[in-house]
Order: sequence, then C-alpha cells, then structure tokens
Amino acid sequence: MNAILKTEFYADRAVDQIDNFIKITYKVIWWIWPTVFWICFFCLWFLSKDMLKVVQDIGSRLLAILPVPDTVLYAVALLPFWLWLMGELLSSTVKIVRKFMLYPKSDFTETAMVPVEKKELIVHRSSKSGTSHSYLIWLKHPVSQSIMKVDVEQAETFEKIKEGSLITVKHLLTPTNIIYLTVE
Repeated sequence: MNAILKTEFYADRAVDQIDNFIKITYKVIWWIWPTVFWICFFCLWFLSKDMLKVVQDIGSRLLAILPVPDTVLYAVALLPFWLWLMGELLSSTVKIVRKFMLYPKSDFTETAMVPVEKKELIVHRSSKSGTSHSYLIWLKHPVSQSIMKVDVEQAETFEKIKEGSLITVKHLLTPTNIIYLTVE
C-alpha cells in the first residue's frame, strides 16, 4: 500500500531554539557526570585504608544528619535522564501550544515564495533497526529574515526540493518565526 506523499510542513524557530539548548545542556551534563564519577571512583580507589575509613565516617555522618530517602538518591543518580525527559516535554508542550492554541493555522493568511538556502540529509545510525534519516531544509522567514530549519520528514519530498528553488510558505505579518511550508 502506497503512503500519501506529505507536502505541507510546520516549522517553529522557538521550538528549535529550545531543542538546541536542551541538546547542548544534555551534552555538557553527560561530559561532567561521568567525569565526576570516575574522578571520585579513582580517588577512593587510591586512598590509603586510614583515609578511606575517615571518608566513610564523614559520609555516614552526613547521611545520618540529612535524612535522605534512598529513592531521592536514585533520582539524583538519574538526573541526566530526568533533565532530558523534562526538556523533551517542554519542547513538545511549547510546540503544541504555539501550533494549535496561540497561532492556529487558520491565522496564517500571508503567503510568500522563499528560496531554499540549504538542504541537509542527516543519517542517524542505530544498531537494531538499521539507519534513520532526517531531511532538513533551511530557509529565511519572509518577515524576520531569520534562518529557519524545516524537517521535511519524507525522502521523496526532500528529493523534489532543490537548493535555490522557490518554495511557498504561509506566515503571519509579525516576526513570529512560525511558517507552514508547502512543497509542490
């Protein structure tokens, strides 16, 4: 059964900025988190038995003073995962609110023809399911002139688009940085 070729796509620069901030923060956390763990692990490994006993006593006293349940300690250990999850929820919520509540599609009455600045095919390698792809095009918003990323989602549609070719976009007269792109 052939799938219907999708020709209209939504792009929102605010959601892209949130996603980029979350990715950068997550990368920083994943560099710091294991580094601190390994530094602590090796420091404890090479301590003398007397110093190790002192550190254990200090740790025991701290845990006795601060009544912290085990579940809180486990949650802190999984902090990078919780931050990633909250970031994805925030990004999805902002997208849904902006797309369906604040700026519904019916408000987008202005159309413009804008050139495709750049095409980018990103290959995501995964072990079990083979590879997945992201089909991105970059174009300027007609009002704000800011460069926006649009995820085209389908290879056939992506192949139809050429760099420098004109594409129809629907936008608001304000520099909201939201567009609906139509590929013909």
